[in-house]
Amino acid sequence: MVARLFADTLERRDKVQIFADIVKVSVQPTKITKILRLANVQYNTFQECIAQLCEAGLLEKIPVIKRPRSSRDRRTTYFFRATDRGQRWSKMVDEIYEIIKDTS
Repeated sequence: MVARLFADTLERRDKVQIFADIVKVSVQPTKITKILRLANVQYNTFQECIAQLCEAGLLEKIPVIKRPRSSRDRRTTYFFRATDRGQRWSKMVDEIYEIIKDTS
């Protein structure tokens, strides 16, 4: 489902790792609550990061066009999805942190 996240580590994550986790979780159109839970990010931190990720072209905001009739959540008006650029960026971040981990 989701690639290995930095959130799974016991160390404190830096901003780049948090950005990468949000992008990885959002490969498919994803609701905010799912991103918060899977990327292990607080809402305030998410709000700080989301504008930067969208502005950089790593994440896109997708409006909900058609709601399934069985959907219980009628408040969701948009999803977030990682762009191709965002997916490539998160893979590069993984590779860089893997190299750093191997050298230390």
